[in-house]
Amino acid sequence: MLTAEKVNVLEPLLFYFLSRHHERSQSWMVKLCEIVGQLIDYIDANGQILKPTDLFGGFVNSLYNGTFDETENDPSLLCWFPSSAKTVNPKLRMLEEFSDWMVIKNYIPLSLNPWTDATTSAQRFNWIAWYRQNQFSFLGHLRLTTKKSASLGQARSMKLRRQPLGKASAAKAFPPDFETALFRDGFVRHGKTDEEDILEKFDWRGICIALLLVYGARRLSEPFQLWTGDVMENPTRPGEALVRIYHPVEGQAPENPKVNGRRAANRQAYLQIFHPRYAPRTTAHGNYHAGFKGRAFTDEKAQFLHVHWLPTDMAEAFLYAYHNYMEQRARLGIDSARHPFAFVSHKGKHKGEPYTIGAFCATWKRAVTRIGLPHGKLHGTTPHGGRHSVGIRANKAGIDKYDAQEMFGHSSLLSQDVYRVPTVEQVTESLDAATRRILHEESAGANDDQALNRQTNLIDIWTGSEDRSRTHIWSAPQRRNRGKRFD
Repeated sequence: MLTAEKVNVLEPLLFYFLSRHHERSQSWMVKLCEIVGQLIDYIDANGQILKPTDLFGGFVNSLYNGTFDETENDPSLLCWFPSSAKTVNPKLRMLEEFSDWMVIKNYIPLSLNPWTDATTSAQRFNWIAWYRQNQFSFLGHLRLTTKKSASLGQARSMKLRRQPLGKASAAKAFPPDFETALFRDGFVRHGKTDEEDILEKFDWRGICIALLLVYGARRLSEPFQLWTGDVMENPTRPGEALVRIYHPVEGQAPENPKVNGRRAANRQAYLQIFHPRYAPRTTAHGNYHAGFKGRAFTDEKAQFLHVHWLPTDMAEAFLYAYHNYMEQRARLGIDSARHPFAFVSHKGKHKGEPYTIGAFCATWKRAVTRIGLPHGKLHGTTPHGGRHSVGIRANKAGIDKYDAQEMFGHSSLLSQDVYRVPTVEQVTESLDAATRRILHEESAGANDDQALNRQTNLIDIWTGSEDRSRTHIWSAPQRRNRGKRFD
């Protein structure tokens, strides 16, 4: 908590973070800080509530429904607006776990939302949830211990609001018709449109990262874990790139230089020994931070993901772009002595420092808008849309599901299902085609009067049009033109 005079540390939260920092991400810590801060604000505004469970109940209600009453007044002066269960529930579960930990450590006598014996229906839901979580695990049946079985018979005293059930929505992929334009026009450097020297004309750093996203199916954070030695020419496929993305902490360290005649234990040890100013980016804070989600490694011993390309000729394009990037980097006087990270900043006070995700996202947004596309998740034009485009392309090509699992680095085969969900446009086209078949079949097997009744256009009925027979489905432009007669 920040005050005008000094920084006040909430001791239990600090020790809780210290006990779990090795297994939790920075974003998790930030979210827990947010919900704890909101709880403190609520306590300050509602100090008359003394019972922890009542306090938690009121707090949860205020998060879901806001703090304004029906007259639009807010006696608490918190000025909270209603929030969705999708946003609130994960943070409340974090708060519940933190509260349970404080009880164990004797900071508080009673949890904010204590466990109690579950009702019969609640136990059924717990068992169903456990089954769904473990049904696809080869050894999932071994996870049901006596302790776990007992926990399935418990439930929180206060239930959180349930989220509406729904199916997975179609993946928002980068528009395939604009991929060429993205790499031809999107990453042209400012003021270099007419430049003949391609090393000066293009932002090869941005192109390399974009290639990894759009054709290599990588997550946004993964290119920022690359070291210069992680990219090489493929010895079995000359002219193509061989790219390996190692786990930022446990990944295998480079063979040289050695430590006491041996390879460093892992990448964290390598950085600490040879580049002590730089920690693994997953453990860092601020702009230098970059996450890492993958667990299904291509090589479990070396802990790396092999980058597969679709279409495969993009491996050749990447090697060409990467060589140009390294030449561009050399022209700027940036070597690899300072640190091993491949992508670096090119100017300003951060020149030569590891390139940040925020800086690339700004470059990507400029590239997308430069080729005439709106930028946003809804349009598939965020960096993650590139990964989705590979998934949809792989699904259309009929790639084996196990090959696709290796390509994406998915731990579960079910993660691919999102690429099989049809879009609204695809469903509409399918229904249009079905309607045309139905109309054709009915017309072929009916007399003139029956066909006229079955093919009646309601718009023609309402407007009294003479042309009452419709034997085809209007396209979108035809519908717009047809509608003009009502003006």
